[in-house]
Amino acid sequence: MSDSSQVPNRLARVRRKPQRGRYDRESVRAVLDAAPFCHVATVRDGRPVVLPMAYARVGDSVVLHGSPVAGLFRDVGAGSAVCVTATLFDGLVLDVSARHHSMNYRSVTVHGHAVRLTSEDEILTALRAIIDHLTPGRWDDVRPPDAKDLRETAVWRVDIEDASVKVRDEPPHDDPVPGVWTGQVPARLAFGAPVPLTPDADVPGYVTRLG
Repeated sequence: MSDSSQVPNRLARVRRKPQRGRYDRESVRAVLDAAPFCHVATVRDGRPVVLPMAYARVGDSVVLHGSPVAGLFRDVGAGSAVCVTATLFDGLVLDVSARHHSMNYRSVTVHGHAVRLTSEDEILTALRAIIDHLTPGRWDDVRPPDAKDLRETAVWRVDIEDASVKVRDEPPHDDPVPGVWTGQVPARLAFGAPVPLTPDADVPGYVTRLG
């Protein structure tokens, strides 16, 4: 992944409204670290398949986990390329014309191939990163994976090499018209009140901080 903002001549290049594209390492990392989940696309029998997944960034890689027999992991095991996309929804943009209604967002796209991790140390590092992605500190409270867990869990790495960020952070484009409300409606991810299953345990700080 490049440290500069040079436009790559690759799949991740932003062609529609290229001025919204960013390619530097810091922009890619920032969106990956902030988005709560991603969508992963593969090709199965010549057709695209897209699934939402938990993930995390470890260095300059995205790590994914799931059942070894899951269809998506069978796809990548058979050699399918992957496209990983994570998006932050920043708000609605309500314009005068129907055509110009839009959303503000930050979205990262990573193209590549997934490599299955085989080292136990790498697997545990990846699983910890995924657990801590939304709830930093949770890993220290959970039961660590045992041998059965590791047999029944596949962990894959997608290196962040062909990647881009696309950002829209603009107001409405049309000139205002009297009597027609236009503007922006900011949005953010919000968590509700925790629902405990263990009444004798205090709610951890990393859970209360989500609110």
